[in-house]
Amino acid sequence: MPAYKALGQWHEVTLVPLGGLQGGKLALPAFAGKAATSTSAAAFLEAIGRAVGASSVLRSRIPDVGKLSVVHGKVAARPNNGSRRAGVSPISTPSVQTLATQTVIAEGMRQADFAAAQSFGATVIEEGLDGKVLLRVDSVDQAFALVDLLTKREVGSVTPNFLRRVASIKLSAPATAWSLKKVGAPAAWAITRGSADVKVAVLDEGVDTSHPALKAAVVAEKDFIGSNGNSAMPAGNDAHGTACAGIVLSRDATYSGVAPGCSLIAARIAMDDGTGHWVFDDFATADAIDWCWRQGAAVLSNSWGGGAPSDAISRAFARARTQGRNGLGAVVAIAAGNDQAPIDFPGDLPGYITVGASNPADERKTRASSDGENRWGSNYGATIHLLAPGVFIWTTDISGPAGYDPGDFTKTFNGTSSATPLVAGAAALMISANPAISAASVRDLLGTTAKRIEGQTTWTPELGWGRLDVAGAVAAAKAAGAPPVGKVLKKKLKKTAKKK
Repeated sequence: MPAYKALGQWHEVTLVPLGGLQGGKLALPAFAGKAATSTSAAAFLEAIGRAVGASSVLRSRIPDVGKLSVVHGKVAARPNNGSRRAGVSPISTPSVQTLATQTVIAEGMRQADFAAAQSFGATVIEEGLDGKVLLRVDSVDQAFALVDLLTKREVGSVTPNFLRRVASIKLSAPATAWSLKKVGAPAAWAITRGSADVKVAVLDEGVDTSHPALKAAVVAEKDFIGSNGNSAMPAGNDAHGTACAGIVLSRDATYSGVAPGCSLIAARIAMDDGTGHWVFDDFATADAIDWCWRQGAAVLSNSWGGGAPSDAISRAFARARTQGRNGLGAVVAIAAGNDQAPIDFPGDLPGYITVGASNPADERKTRASSDGENRWGSNYGATIHLLAPGVFIWTTDISGPAGYDPGDFTKTFNGTSSATPLVAGAAALMISANPAISAASVRDLLGTTAKRIEGQTTWTPELGWGRLDVAGAVAAAKAAGAPPVGKVLKKKLKKTAKKK
């Protein structure tokens, strides 16, 4: 049975070749209250083919979409505090499909490893940041065999390069603006509206960087999935990233972001396949993460996720958290997901800020919560850190008629996708108020200052530490002062002293 190693565990999987279905049905297992479904293999292939055809990056990985395989298997959820049991989540579901390609991501390869891979039939098709290389072979089965070969050779890291297809949720109905007042943004603005020196990276399906409310904030942008080079502009109606960016730092008076004085780094990592599904691959995503923190991002906002775990992505996040901001660490915020189910990858990675959604009544967003949106609920589990507003959110839309609504703005954004950039913006305000604060301290203070939900006394796997309180978090960050001198900084000081 094909297998690969990620997060220190071996994962056995079953591969269903798309080309072998010959016009039949693709079966997807039941998950999170959703019944098992089947979809036309032809329609599925057509959607994937549309995305691949529109992306020179994906075409380099996938010369023939018929050679893709849907990955089936189960991943154990992290047990909650004090619990020995953990549930399991399927790798491919009606909401998220993981597809295996003919490519493999490796880090830390030596010359002898390259020679062994070449003898195996592998070709290097791309080199990324921080020692990443993308290798391509002739088939998915051969890709898993290459993973096994390089794992036995003990290279730094090796994992299949998965393609992910993630469904979006239906938007909210328009409603009165409420989120910024609820989290205390106006009180936080009395301390700071954000510093231009503090850069927030939004990794998404592109950002309309020409938008009147965003343009002045943009300091860097890049397309990792398409052919736009140093432009992160979205395609068609791909408005998700523009909405996320606006929640962080829109400079419009009516549709203000939480940190309007901060700067924006936009990384386009995904694109729509024409059916309301995102498509993105792990190599491009991991390289975008590394690029963002190397561009000086103090905060990385990630409103995406689902599918099989990947060391390529987890290692890139770890570099951001430990090496970003000259060793103080970049803050990494990750959406919990919208299936009202255990948090999946990458939100299940410990030590980051995994964000769930709340509603105007300060309830965790569920299918039965009082907001009336019964189509989705916030995910939960051992890594949830806090909640933030996630329904009826006012923010930026793609300029003009494209996007969610006609015009430049929308009142309908929702999901843990909207809660995550709100927390990212809060973190940016905290760093603006105290540039010496560490990423670990930002994470801790977001938890200790969060408003407890009614009946809550401590952290829970459903609520985390409670609902985001921007005013409390920024005030606490300002009062925190500089962190103790760490080991890395001590070494730097010693080297400087020796030179003198």
